[in-house]
Parts: sequence; structure tokens; C-alpha cells
Amino acid sequence: MATHGVETAPIGITSPADLRCFCSYTFFDEPRSLHSPFASAMILLPEWQILRQPDRCLATANIALDADTNVTLLTDALWRKFQKIQQANYSLLNFAGSEAIAPPSWEFLEINDFQKTVEKALRSIHQNRLQKLVLSHAVDVISRRPFDWLFSLHHLRQLYPDCYIFSVNQGGSKTFIGASPERLVSVRNQRLTTDALAGSAPRGRTADEDARLGYTLLNTPKERHEHQVVVDFLRDRLLCLGLSPQMPAAPDLLRLSNIQHLHTPIHAHLPARLHPLELVDALHPTPAVAGLPRDIACEEIRRSEGFGRSLYAAPLGWVDAAGNAEFIVGIRSALLEGDRARLYAGAGIVAGSDPARELAEVKLKLQALLKALV
Repeated sequence: MATHGVETAPIGITSPADLRCFCSYTFFDEPRSLHSPFASAMILLPEWQILRQPDRCLATANIALDADTNVTLLTDALWRKFQKIQQANYSLLNFAGSEAIAPPSWEFLEINDFQKTVEKALRSIHQNRLQKLVLSHAVDVISRRPFDWLFSLHHLRQLYPDCYIFSVNQGGSKTFIGASPERLVSVRNQRLTTDALAGSAPRGRTADEDARLGYTLLNTPKERHEHQVVVDFLRDRLLCLGLSPQMPAAPDLLRLSNIQHLHTPIHAHLPARLHPLELVDALHPTPAVAGLPRDIACEEIRRSEGFGRSLYAAPLGWVDAAGNAEFIVGIRSALLEGDRARLYAGAGIVAGSDPARELAEVKLKLQALLKALV
């Protein structure tokens, strides 16, 4: 059977590699609250899963059966739902009406004084309590009309095709959405990949300016030190798990549409005795989103940021029954509810950081995210 030129598999039993459980964790292990509206850990087997692959689109229905299930009626109901999925009108993503393109009126509420928080962190670093601290900044945006998470998701895909686009909702009114460049764990056929991603610079307006900014990023001691802290942490954690990590001797540049990062991919063979969720537990939070030493950095984050991180900078991803997995870090993200959006962005603070420059970096990230949401 074919639909819109994409081959779909007939109804049947899927392989373990096709059936995925989706997972989300909050940054800190904490109960639901006003500051953390999501469960601290969730593993979800969706009723419908649609997996898009280069040569096919696979739709899987996961239904609980018992001795009283009427399989004939159930099959008919599933087929009707599947036809609705095939016939879905995706033009709803084309907001061409005048109301959709009219300039919105926003109110901005700063949640914390980021620059002062950076200055405080630098004092702790100078006192040798910390090597690095990653601080996040949050801004609440109130719009004259509700945010539409589906439109925002679509817009994020268009603007950031080189990032991981995600949306998480646990059945309430709040949706966590974003475009993250950072992969925490990827496992394919027992081959593990994790990314050290730390050290940032803006993109240039011209090719020459872009090359100059990238060269400066690669050769600035402060940025290289910040990056190496993450590389060393990931390598050491993998060694503690009995793995043999392999990585290049120097970072390269990961160039995204509005920002570029120092990037070191790390690979290892993952033995069958280790489950991907054990890797997530061992690696989160990395110094790229917390700091080092990790425990002291997390204590400082709780004390100084002034808001709950919830899913921000936390692991989001999936696992399957064959041991494959992919988890990202929920950065460059926002929490949507009605006409309100809380936007998050962060920056790594090390000795030599300039508070004004770090504020400019997070503002750049927040501006790009707001543009995508609307």
C-alpha cells in the first residue's frame, strides 16, 4: 500500500528495533510542583508511533489485549484510525491568515538577574570551589494570543534542520518544546556515540567573518578549557563503566544556523551487559549543562538560579527492546502554556569569563528561540 509516494508497511508485528519507548527526565530528581510541572521520570509506550525512514514510513499501534478483547472490532478501529492518520490535513501548519502574521504584542519578564549571578559564580571559581558552572537564564514572554505548540514545532523544524527538534507533554496544559544541538547518548547496534559540546561563538554575516569567528573560537584558551572539561568528564565516566572511549585529538566546529560550537564526538563499543539508561544515569548532568565538580555545581545551581529547571537541560529520548537508544539534552527550549512561554538558555562560566559577554550569549540564544516560537 502507498500513500503520498511513501511506502507504508502492512499491519502486523513490528521488530524490537521498531518499537520505541519515549523517556523524559527532569534535571533534578524532584516531585511535581509549580516549579517542576513534569514527572521526574517518565517512560511512555505511545498508542501510536510513526517512524519515518529514508525508504518507508512505519506506523505502529500499541494496544493492550486481554481475554475479552474482540480482535475483529479492534482491528477495524485501528484501521479507521490509521486511515485518519494517512488523510491528515497538514495545511493546518500553513498559517497564512492575517492574524497569524500580524506583529504580536509581547510582555517580557526577567526571572533572574543573570549577569549578577555570573559575577557570583566567578567569585566561587576564584575561591577554587568550582572549575566550571553552567548557569541558565529564563525569560517569561506573555503574548496577546496563545502560543501554538504545533506551529512552533513546525517552525523549529524549518529554522533548525541541523538540530534535534522535540516536544514533550505529559497530559496537562504545559508543553516543553525546543531545538537542541546536543546529543547525550546514541546507541546503534552496540556502538555508542556521545558528544562533548561546549564553547560557543556567533555566526558571521559574511563567509570571511564566519571563518574568523570560528578560528577565534578554536584558538581561545578560555573556550578550549571549557570544552576540554566536558571531554575529560565524558571520557572518565565511560572509563569508569569499563568502556574504551575513542575520540579525535582536537575539537572541530559544529556550525548551526545562528551559533557555532566546539565539538568532540566520542565513540565506544557498548557491551550487552550495559543498558542505555545506565549510560544516561552515568553521564547526566555533564559539565556542559551543570559544571565541575558536578555535585557542588548542582548545589550552586539550586541556590543561585531562582527558578526550577524542570525538563530544561535534562535527558529526553527513546529506547527500544534491542538496546538501541538516542537521548538529547533539552537545551534551547521553552515551556508553553496558553499565552505564556518561559524561554531558557544557558552559558558555561569558567575562570576568565566576562559577565557581559555571557549575558550577550544567552540573549542571542533566547532571541533565536523566540523567533522560532512565533
